[in-house]
Amino acid sequence: MKKLILLLFLILVPLLAVQAQYLRFGGKAGGGFSKAAGDGSDQMQHLAGMQAGLLLSYEFVSRLAVQAELNYNQKGFTYSEYAADASSDEYLSGDMRLHYLELPLLLKIQKGGLFAEAGPYVGYLLNKDSDVHRFSSSGIVPEPVDLGPEPVSINDFNRWDYGYAAGIGLIMDNGFFLSIRNTGGFRSFSKALDQKNQVWQISVGFLMPPPRPASLM
Repeated sequence: MKKLILLLFLILVPLLAVQAQYLRFGGKAGGGFSKAAGDGSDQMQHLAGMQAGLLLSYEFVSRLAVQAELNYNQKGFTYSEYAADASSDEYLSGDMRLHYLELPLLLKIQKGGLFAEAGPYVGYLLNKDSDVHRFSSSGIVPEPVDLGPEPVSINDFNRWDYGYAAGIGLIMDNGFFLSIRNTGGFRSFSKALDQKNQVWQISVGFLMPPPRPASLM
């Protein structure tokens, strides 16, 4: 799959470059909600996070663009009484936040002020934050007992992640835009279980306006 995407990119970019008009630079920031998909996901809830990045858009006459981004993304999930061991009465509760540096490469189509975008991304896990605690729900005491923080190491996670990104948005003539995007991982972030990142994001940003027609002559 990765080889096919690379091959298509190497074929399309030289062909499209013949009609290249201009480059546009910009930035964005926003927030979103992430969740784990896969093993035990029914015991995990969404986690709010932030994201920000830089944009480089290579636009063509037909309002077609290839857009590369360098983004910082917070992903993760919230344990909701996640069964730590099926043979015991202990469970996990708390937030697990994963910090990624990501590079999406998107094909972008614009019609008027509306645009749609889709493509692959690759990400690298920079760090993790955890306030996950282990609890005992033994019937001996009326309230769950906090057994302390659950030890989690960054070595418990796969550092590299890759998947898809797709979204829609609205951009104004002055370059300000609003976008909604969904991203999904193709690789498990956990080394022990099959759990993949799933994220919904909303962003506001600015993309340098295109040059006036006179400046293109």
